[in-house]
Amino acid sequence: MTLVHIEIGTYGETSVQPVLYSNYNCPHSLKAAFFMSEKGIDFHRVEVDMSQKEQKTPAYLAKNPNGTVPAYEDEQGVIGDSLDIMRYLDEISEAPKFFPENPDDLANVLAWIECGDKDFWDVSHHLYWQVLDVPEEGTDWDEVERLMAKGHRLLQQLEDALSENEFVCGAFSAADIAILPWVYGFKRFEGLLDAEKFVHVVAWCDKLAQKETFKTNYRVKGTPFQAVSVS
Repeated sequence: MTLVHIEIGTYGETSVQPVLYSNYNCPHSLKAAFFMSEKGIDFHRVEVDMSQKEQKTPAYLAKNPNGTVPAYEDEQGVIGDSLDIMRYLDEISEAPKFFPENPDDLANVLAWIECGDKDFWDVSHHLYWQVLDVPEEGTDWDEVERLMAKGHRLLQQLEDALSENEFVCGAFSAADIAILPWVYGFKRFEGLLDAEKFVHVVAWCDKLAQKETFKTNYRVKGTPFQAVSVS
């Protein structure tokens, strides 16, 4: 985790708040915002328009050289990775803590988050570009079949975990917060999140999606990036 030191300005007459640079359609942004709300952290949301490639502009790269969202900014500097954001905030803030202290439990939470960032992302991202925003050359149905099969395997792993526990790793943790945006997004793809096959997953997903901390951050846009004055 790297904090890039910067000077933070003010928004109008309001004293400085932590800032989350995010995109309303980005699961990584959603999990960071969901996490912050669960921690009770009041933050200012700034919308980075990825359709206009704002994340690659010099102004944004000065904030987050990774050129990605989300990025978190406070008086200490900027963090440009969702997992680093969550671990930093869990460390500096009061309870509840969402990363367990026990090494084995922590390893389990981190493994699920990594699975979300790699495997769940693979299914969600590439299915979107095959069936919801179809490429000019048309849908590659062999690729769709591969992605659907992988998605079902992932959901079965999650179903197995949730058949024994209320939450992914036993107690409510960063794993639930990080995985939920991907699973919730699977609802867009017909035949993927099968309510009869994945009973525990659907129940878990629906329960967490009803939390105000999720609903108030789902597909929410902040102040346009170009409209804010942050030095």
